[in-house]
Amino acid sequence: MLERFGLFARLLVRFAFRHVRVRPEAVERVRQLARQGTVIYVMRYRSAIDYLLVNAVLLREGLPLARFAPGVSTRWWRPVGEWLRRPWGGAADRQGAHAACAALVAAGEPVLVFMRSQAVAARQRRALAAARIGPQFLRDVVRAAERAPRPVFLVPVAIFRGTGFRRRESRFASLLYSVQEAPGEAKRLFTYVWNAEQTQLTLGREIALARFLEERAREGEERLVRRLARALQIFLYREERVVWGPALLPRRVVREQVLRDPELARLVRRLAAERGVPRRRVLKEARGYVDEMAADFRGLYFGLIEILFNRIWPRVFAGLEIVGLERVIECMKQHPVVLVPCHRSHFDYLILSYIFHTNYLSPPHIAAGNNLNFWPLGPLFRGAGAFFIRRTFDDNELYKMVFRKYLTFLIREGYTQEFFIEGGRTRTGKILTPKLGMLSAIVNAFLQGVRRDLYFVPISIHYGRIPEEEAYSREVLGEAKQRESLGALLRARSVLKRRYGTAYVSYGKPISLREALGPLYARLQEAPGDPALEEEKRRFIQRLGFRLLREVNAVAVAGATSVSATALLGAPRPACRLPDFLASAHALVELLRAERVHLTASLVRNDASNFRESLAWLEGGGLVERLVDCEGVVLHVPSAKRVNLDFYKNNTIHFFLLPALVTRGLLAGIAPEALQPYVAWWLDLYRWEFPLPDRDALGGEIARVLAYYRETGALVGDVVQPTHPLVRATAGVLENFREAYLVAARTVAGQQEWPIAEAALIERMRRQFATSRLLGEVHKREGSSVITFGNALSRLAELGHVERTQRGRSARERWVDRGPTFDRLPELIRQLRD
Repeated sequence: MLERFGLFARLLVRFAFRHVRVRPEAVERVRQLARQGTVIYVMRYRSAIDYLLVNAVLLREGLPLARFAPGVSTRWWRPVGEWLRRPWGGAADRQGAHAACAALVAAGEPVLVFMRSQAVAARQRRALAAARIGPQFLRDVVRAAERAPRPVFLVPVAIFRGTGFRRRESRFASLLYSVQEAPGEAKRLFTYVWNAEQTQLTLGREIALARFLEERAREGEERLVRRLARALQIFLYREERVVWGPALLPRRVVREQVLRDPELARLVRRLAAERGVPRRRVLKEARGYVDEMAADFRGLYFGLIEILFNRIWPRVFAGLEIVGLERVIECMKQHPVVLVPCHRSHFDYLILSYIFHTNYLSPPHIAAGNNLNFWPLGPLFRGAGAFFIRRTFDDNELYKMVFRKYLTFLIREGYTQEFFIEGGRTRTGKILTPKLGMLSAIVNAFLQGVRRDLYFVPISIHYGRIPEEEAYSREVLGEAKQRESLGALLRARSVLKRRYGTAYVSYGKPISLREALGPLYARLQEAPGDPALEEEKRRFIQRLGFRLLREVNAVAVAGATSVSATALLGAPRPACRLPDFLASAHALVELLRAERVHLTASLVRNDASNFRESLAWLEGGGLVERLVDCEGVVLHVPSAKRVNLDFYKNNTIHFFLLPALVTRGLLAGIAPEALQPYVAWWLDLYRWEFPLPDRDALGGEIARVLAYYRETGALVGDVVQPTHPLVRATAGVLENFREAYLVAARTVAGQQEWPIAEAALIERMRRQFATSRLLGEVHKREGSSVITFGNALSRLAELGHVERTQRGRSARERWVDRGPTFDRLPELIRQLRD
């Protein structure tokens, strides 16, 4: 490789290779390997253009340059003076190539090895065998490594052009987006120039040759070389699989494959016979369902969304931080994955697709509600990977089957999927209880055996502030949700005039579905449809749904806005003095650190600067007022803004759930050793509010919280210290939920006319809450939430205090009547008051 380029090579590097990206951590790893031993770069196909690109990137990053590469001439890349002096130099002849490679490796010099000399069709077996030059040179490397003074490391190298978008049956899209595996030199050059800012060089995980040979010491040389070549080819294939993914098919091709399913064909025949209509009419209906549902990736639409995002994002957000994407990429190399993010904003799916796009990953198929399928965004979203599903299937057997077969197709082909397990966006800031329909459909499709494994990836998305903040606060207080439409989109332009801080995306550890199913997988394969097994499967899906929610919460970050909101809203009165706020905020940060929660850079800065930046941010947004009296600064949250601030408090409330309940129990006079039943009762009551911790681990979690309380002085012996900052900070965290459940239970107990429409009953709860606030019986205005009242009603129904029924023409009107344990409500009210 060259340390100086000629004029032509310099121009090519400047215009085509200047923006080639390589991960900094990979560069540093190769730099460390070069200090320890000899680096052997390995590429899949021989190409002079690729060789120049790798040369330019290695030179730019200060990494060791290969002293040899078989069959590549650097004649045209050299300065004119060198070219005249050595008109035929740059590559070893065929006879001396193997000797040159072995001599350089033995001397500890880096070289580059190509696995194949060219790309050929798989059916051309003779040409394919002749093209495999990698094993020949790997044999030289293995032999020379025995004489080498330092360890030898083989580092796979892969180059990717474009954006990870690979659509079949479109020559132009194939040319522009991650083209064929190994096009000719002219096409390579064109795609590098076209995708000058969208090319990535991947430096893979090294193979330590000495260790590789030691583990296979009993095998012969030929078998060792074949194994080594296969290991390198597998790595390169997996890297390509992550970027390219399966080919993105046009919707008409997808429709043909889905409708070809035998089980769907049988259903079409049966429905045609039952309805007494021609089979083609039912088939036409199924075809319409596929067209209504299926994604239809188009490079043009994908590019338009990228342009819009790049224009809007810098105007709205200050930055984007990503944690944990690397382990997802590693998982994608072997198995299809399903992304399971929390859902807080319409920006969620744009951000996730943008992250995949900028990291050269094949774009996900995104499950979206058909409420988003409106012009002009509907076609745009569909072209960028959205597939639209109805909120309810009712009793539409044909639609259910088409949906199930479409998911089976996605899993079988290995596409990355994405769905929001909460169903819709959370209006309260905390994660919602799981909607299990989509999860159940994915599990059922997987159980058909179309894939060896499938991985779920929990994802937490956190915003400094969200654009929908005002709309959410109105909906929480009872205003009807605004339907998505072009008019609503145009009215939402005002959000572009404000700044919303930094967004954080945290990827959790992927969860193997096959491993989670365990022995149940084999039993379901052996006896599909067995009622007992179906019930066990239903319980498994429910457990898996809550596990995914817990994992999403576990990888969430804690931001300055969330901690500030928790400290302000947890205060016993609507206002608090600045020193009291700071004491609570710092205590909460230390608690988060003890629980090993990832803190945002903003929170770390604020913790060190007494939250000056965060308070200024909240004041600027009208969420906090700064008042001054004779004793100093007083912070006041306006009554109208408490619901807004509650959203950010709820972003991290799961981290404070157990400490808050422990604090309340200790303040109620319960001995530390008797806390578990008390905490378990409240967790059980709040089961519609939070993904609860595992019951078997509850005792250990409480013991850990108590140990921290003793360590910080909040608990001395068995006596709680009420004035300790940690106690004061956590005592009021859940108070708004207690007040809401108390008002809900009192409203139901005082109701005289039964049955009553659920909406009307919740409206009475809101009025009761307002009256109770005037009487001083409750204090937290954010407790007057129609969502919390709805959750409380769900829990009352589970306890038997009320019963829910469906009425109306489509059975969508929900009514409430007294339940079998209605007379025991006073006991619950007494517990909530105490």
